[in-house]
Amino acid sequence: MTPDIDTCPTYPMNSRTCITLQRNWLWRFPVQDGRGALPVIHRRQDLTVATVARPPGAAPQSTKHPASMPTPSQRPPVTNNQAQQHDLAEGPATRLVREARIDPGSTVLEVGPGLGALTAAMLAGGVRVVAIERDPARVAHLRTRFTRQLAEGQLTLIHGDALTLQPPLPAPWRVLANPPFNLTAPLVRRWLLTCQPAPVALDLVLQRETAHKLTGGEGSQTRSSIIARLCGSPHVARHLPRDVVTPPSRVDLAFWSHRRDPEALDADELARVDQLLEIAFAGPHTMQEALRGVATNVQIKRQANEQGWQVQDHPRALSPQAWISLTRLLVRNAPRPRRPQRRR
Repeated sequence: MTPDIDTCPTYPMNSRTCITLQRNWLWRFPVQDGRGALPVIHRRQDLTVATVARPPGAAPQSTKHPASMPTPSQRPPVTNNQAQQHDLAEGPATRLVREARIDPGSTVLEVGPGLGALTAAMLAGGVRVVAIERDPARVAHLRTRFTRQLAEGQLTLIHGDALTLQPPLPAPWRVLANPPFNLTAPLVRRWLLTCQPAPVALDLVLQRETAHKLTGGEGSQTRSSIIARLCGSPHVARHLPRDVVTPPSRVDLAFWSHRRDPEALDADELARVDQLLEIAFAGPHTMQEALRGVATNVQIKRQANEQGWQVQDHPRALSPQAWISLTRLLVRNAPRPRRPQRRR
C-alpha cells in the first residue's frame, strides 16, 4: 500500500491563488465507556499555496459538489467489463459447490450470480440462496431461469449494489460467490469486520494473486490476511484455470476459503487491530518508523522482544498474535481525560 498522502480538492482564494491540502497522520487517544481506545486517525493539514490561472469573472468551483462530478443518477450504468464480472461455467460451478460442503437448508449469500451457475448448483442441493446482482440484464435472466424457486421462497433475488446492501440473514449464514473482481477487497473486509452476525464461512472465486494476499504466510502477511487469520482460518482451496469463466480471465484464478473461529476476537477489538494495521501498512517503512508518535521506543522494543520480531522489520513480518499484543498495549496505555471537578 502506498503512503496515504494525496491532494484534496482546491479551495479558491482569489483570481490568482488557491490552497491545496496534503494529509498526514495525527493521533488522538479517545475513551470509550471508560476504557482507552486505539488512537483515532486524524489528519494534519499542511497548507501549500500555489498559483493558478482562472478566467476573469469565472465563478469559484464548489468543493462539496464539483460541477465535473456527476450525481449517482447521472452516472452511466456499469457494464460487464467495467465491473470485471466473469460468468462461471456450469461444470466447475457444480464441483465448487460440492467442495464447499454446504448442508441442505443452509442460508448462503451469493454476490454476482451472473447467469446462475453457482445458484443452480446450490438450489439443487436444497440450499436457500440470497443473491445480489446489479446488472439488469442478468437479473431478468435469473428471474426467468429460477421462476419456480423464486415463487417457493428458496431463492431471494435482489437487484442492487452489494457494496451498499447487506440483507438481514439468519445465523448461521455463509457466502459462496464469484464476485466481480474489483469488489473483492471491500466485500471481504465487510464480511470479516462489520457484519453482525458474521458469516461462518466464505468460499470465493478470486484472482489467484488476491487469494494468496488474503491468505498470507510467515513473513508475508498483508493487512487483510492478518484480519482474516484473527477471524479464523483462510486458505487457498485450489487453483483454477482462466477458462472456467466467460469471458476468460486475463489472470490466474483460485478458489479461496475461510472458516470463522467461534473464539475469534469480537468486532470492537478487531476494529482496533485493523486501525493499527492501517497505520502500519501505510507505507514502505519499518515498525519503528510506522509506530513513531503512536508508541514509545521503549514500548516498541519491549513488544519486539516479547513477540519475536525486530524493530527494523516491515509490518508484514509480524504474526497476527503480535498485532493483538501491540494493540492491547496501546489501548492499555492510552491517556485518559481528566474528570471535570464538581462545583461546590
